[in-house]
Amino acid sequence: MERNMFGGSASDVAEDVDGRRVSGAPVTIWDGPSETANRVMDVQDTDGAMLDSGTVVADQHGYLPPFYGPPGVERLWADSGVRRVELIPVNLGVRLKRHTELDPDPHRAREYADGRFAQTVKLTGPNQAAAGTTDPWVTVEAPDGSGDVVRMTRSGTLGTNLKANGCWYLNPFGDSTPLVINTKPLTDSRPAISVTTDGFGTDAAFRVYKNGLVKAAGPIEAGGPVTAPNIGAARVFSGPNPPANPQPGDVWVKYGA
Repeated sequence: MERNMFGGSASDVAEDVDGRRVSGAPVTIWDGPSETANRVMDVQDTDGAMLDSGTVVADQHGYLPPFYGPPGVERLWADSGVRRVELIPVNLGVRLKRHTELDPDPHRAREYADGRFAQTVKLTGPNQAAAGTTDPWVTVEAPDGSGDVVRMTRSGTLGTNLKANGCWYLNPFGDSTPLVINTKPLTDSRPAISVTTDGFGTDAAFRVYKNGLVKAAGPIEAGGPVTAPNIGAARVFSGPNPPANPQPGDVWVKYGA
């Protein structure tokens, strides 16, 4: 551990009972201000040499010369025979500069955050997130445009991605069905796919149900042939009203009021 430097400042002096500086006064170093404190013997001069008996000798003007305390010690007390006074490390500025400029992570905060993040979001293996019932698990503030917000790639090939304009592009990497919807928990009265024209909660223009029933609010146009179980044995209806339960292939000829 690093040794702190003490002494050498204008306030580090040896004084007599009348407050006069005492040249050449021997000053002992202690680890506390009380009578039960211990003498500190591990004291070095600025060249790294051990001071005899851990004693600092004041210069001809009564100032304490700079010296190094024990490794890692932040507080020391000096006793010149009158009273014991606290010494403050004089290298705090140098240590602070080195602390903030030379060490990119002086408080190990980044190391701690990286460790916590690594535990929370694993680079491999499953991840789990427990969110409140009303809290979104992930919220993305999408920018303007149609750039990708979520992108899946494999070996340089673009797969499924979510655009900033809200569109999903389903791009399977192989011969797989792009969209699979499990309807097992649904009742027959609930649609598996619902397309609305005026937003959530409005009447659907197109629905596909669990049992395969398709309901459309408008006509269905097909560019190719349409097949159904009863096509080929079409039923023919006539009269002022269409059949109550029409099926694919039914023919209705309207007449009358």
